[in-house]
Amino acid sequence: MPPLSKIPPKSTRKEPTEPRDTGSGLAGAALAAFVIAVVIVGVRYWGSGGEGEADRPVVDAGEDAEAAEDKPPPPRCTAISTEPFVVGEAQAAKPKALDAGEEEEFDELAPFAVELGRGTTFEGGFAVGALRDGEGGSVAMVTTIGFDGRGGKLVRLGRSRGDFDAPTVSGYKGSVLAAMLEPNAGGRSIRLARVSGEKVTWGPELGEGRDESLAVDLAASGSSAVVVWDDVTRDGKQTMVMLAPFDPETMKAKGEPRPVSPPKQDAETPRLAARPGGLWLAYAVVGTARKPKDEDTGLVGEAIAPRWVEVLPLDEHGAAVSLPRAVTPKDGHALAFDVEPSEDGGMVVTYRDDDTPSGSSGGRVMSVWVRLSGVGEAKLLTEEPGSAGVPDLMPGWLSVSSLSGATRIGTMTPRGELVGELRPEPLLGNGEVLAATQAALLVARPAGKAMKLSVMQCVPDDPSGVSDGGVEAGTKPL
Repeated sequence: MPPLSKIPPKSTRKEPTEPRDTGSGLAGAALAAFVIAVVIVGVRYWGSGGEGEADRPVVDAGEDAEAAEDKPPPPRCTAISTEPFVVGEAQAAKPKALDAGEEEEFDELAPFAVELGRGTTFEGGFAVGALRDGEGGSVAMVTTIGFDGRGGKLVRLGRSRGDFDAPTVSGYKGSVLAAMLEPNAGGRSIRLARVSGEKVTWGPELGEGRDESLAVDLAASGSSAVVVWDDVTRDGKQTMVMLAPFDPETMKAKGEPRPVSPPKQDAETPRLAARPGGLWLAYAVVGTARKPKDEDTGLVGEAIAPRWVEVLPLDEHGAAVSLPRAVTPKDGHALAFDVEPSEDGGMVVTYRDDDTPSGSSGGRVMSVWVRLSGVGEAKLLTEEPGSAGVPDLMPGWLSVSSLSGATRIGTMTPRGELVGELRPEPLLGNGEVLAATQAALLVARPAGKAMKLSVMQCVPDDPSGVSDGGVEAGTKPL
């Protein structure tokens, strides 16, 4: 026996074999391969129910499901406006050739000279208050645009003296009610006006005090309207909500301004919502601040005061018809809130609750349904660290901005329930939603030193999967 190192590998070793008939063996193998191929083709053909399916690649069902999950949902919004309505002086396009379908580029981070306030709707379309540079300072205006995105107008109210916000607007039949702030000898005042087409009818001028807040709101119900704002008491130790009724037809005062919030509370940032036979008043109450203390280190943190939202039903003339009721937890921190009438005469309140130190963002966005017969349980709409600012509540829609720049919208039921999820819209991008109807959204985008207003038509998500119960279990009487 030769040594093991001399034995060739098995694959190369030649061993003596008997002569065999290789021709008949090859024929048999070919026949067997043919039969197997026919069987495979037949199984694929009859199993698929169609011709040519045997040539299709076999794809794992799991891969199809994963691809479907990654596919973004179809867009809900399409453009109505053929051309946006520009408020201010639009920045000229960059001098470069544009490819087919490419839009003009503007420096959206440039300090722009136009400021827009909250929007509203009236019989003629959308309206929004605006401030723009001019006449050696700022000019206050009311901007209107049709529901179809056409017929945009700018109606001048007057020169705005001082560092104030854009006028607050509210719809009244075919007109727009406006409230603008002006300085006076006692601090500042609120001037009321009604804009009908391009005609401005001025109303009463109300003293507003010297407090730091610029919050003001107004709304009409029936043949009356009221304006509300926050002010400080004479001793300067407490904030309160003030109210003044006026006639929206004659634009004359219908009574003296009076406080409407409880006298022993710090109340601020009032908001109004119309209801049949009257109005809803909502405002924030600030509790006593307590400094949190770490038990391990003994270090005292930033003092954070509890803040909650109270509501008060009013009649058409602004008189209270019930006692105020807290609709958010009194130990919570409702930093920002918005209101919107519901279809049954109630009101939906959305708020951002966050107990983190000042200057941070995020928290939980909640909603609560309020009626004269009771207050529903609060519902969580979204919770994330990337949201910022006020959750904007509009008829049928909720808009939430984020630190990433994309604005997300979601369909809301009249009871304050979110249908589906908040998600961005390709057409909306980082635009700001100023006002809405059930099917259309007024959107603003900066363009250099101007603002572009456009209207989008949006299809709400299907609300069939949302509960439709009446007054929920645990509802508290108002």
